[in-house]
Amino acid sequence: MSTQTFTTNQYTTGPSRTRRWVLAVVAAVAVAVVALALALGLWNAGSTSIVSGWFPVFLFWVTVAVCLIAVVIRRDVLKEFAIGIPIGIIFVVLLFVGLHLTQAIPTDAPRSLYVWLCVACLLAGLVLAGWHRAHWPRRIAGLAAVVLTVVSAGSAVNQKFVYYPTFDRLFGQNANHFLDNAELTSLRKQVAKTGRLPDHGATLSVPIPGTNLRFTPRPAFVWVPPAWFGRNEPQLPVIELLHGTPGDPSDWTRASYADATALAFAEQHNGVAPILVMPDINGSFSADSECVDSAAYGDVETYLTKTVPEFMQKKFNAKTTPGSIAIAGLSEGGLCATMLALRHPKEYPAFANFSGDASPTYQYVGKQQTIQVLFGGSAADYNAHNPPYLLTQQHFAGMAGWFEAGAQDSGSVQAAQTLQGLASKAGIDTCIATPPGAHNFDFWTRAFQDSLPWLSWKLKLTPEPQSVPARCVPGKS
Repeated sequence: MSTQTFTTNQYTTGPSRTRRWVLAVVAAVAVAVVALALALGLWNAGSTSIVSGWFPVFLFWVTVAVCLIAVVIRRDVLKEFAIGIPIGIIFVVLLFVGLHLTQAIPTDAPRSLYVWLCVACLLAGLVLAGWHRAHWPRRIAGLAAVVLTVVSAGSAVNQKFVYYPTFDRLFGQNANHFLDNAELTSLRKQVAKTGRLPDHGATLSVPIPGTNLRFTPRPAFVWVPPAWFGRNEPQLPVIELLHGTPGDPSDWTRASYADATALAFAEQHNGVAPILVMPDINGSFSADSECVDSAAYGDVETYLTKTVPEFMQKKFNAKTTPGSIAIAGLSEGGLCATMLALRHPKEYPAFANFSGDASPTYQYVGKQQTIQVLFGGSAADYNAHNPPYLLTQQHFAGMAGWFEAGAQDSGSVQAAQTLQGLASKAGIDTCIATPPGAHNFDFWTRAFQDSLPWLSWKLKLTPEPQSVPARCVPGKS
């Protein structure tokens, strides 16, 4: 009888301890959720940074805690590890082979991304190994651990590139004062009636079709300053802003706050600033056209240099006469801005290159593969789109170029220094800056802030800035 009682007590103790562990998991997750909700309620949720401050630290420790608990409460640890770890390793191999084949991760992605992805795969293996014997609370704990590790992997990438700086940007706010056509028309009527300019600009998502160009672009973003709404309908010059890859037109306002930068500049000049147009340069998030006309992507160069300016003149009354458009870009877009300005100097009197390469480079591959994919194997066509070659073969009197790269972005700094030296010798007035910064949207926000007064001056819209945060030299005659 005593033996029977002892066995029963042993049997009931195990599940009791398991239940306590499960309750601890549930309690920990509940506390984490409540703490996050309170934090977001006390601090403005929309403006809460998710790349710095308390949130990345909070996410890290919550993820670590849930992962440890999910492992500790395994019912049969040795058996589940013996089955789950090999399954997890298979998941790791399949994941990284897939990522390599699709080139879905940039070459400079943080190491922590790979660590979190490996942990997620191993945890997924453990969850599968013990799934059929586990109660639902234990299953939920395992799934929560997998989800949190994947979220932490994404957070690691986001912290490096600052693609979504805040919660509101993560959850769909792509710009400040985002209007549709009806709201834009209403605002124009209000200004026509009162004569009072709005205290803000407006950002719109606008389709700019690539008709007959074998290129299907995503909708562009356009920002107009307060002065654009004036009764006299002023013709304002344009700055064409080019995104990078992976990316899309919204990068400029969602992550680099170009609309906020332009509005702050306009407020210093009675509402006057250049119109910003942010066209698509690739056709999809991960494509890489390098802004050239090619069999692979269609007539992207023609679209950017002809279709977009004509659309801006027709739909936004923009000033697009020769010398009234500047072009600027970040990363791939920086190379594009330099190349397109050199190939179309009459249209673009000024350009700005933020962290761009010196030469066209397709998807992180070498020169020969770039020539093959984008230029049909023609080295001559490649040279005709290669800034260092163009700068040594031609003279560009009357043109101005701005080069800026973060000091911690060594490859971009080297490209900026190379291009600035060649451009100066080719007669281009140049400015170069290499302040602290990396290859991310936080830096590109600053780069646009640095160069906008200079670009506006070069477009003859506003006076010459008293000083610029760059070293500027006249081009050699």
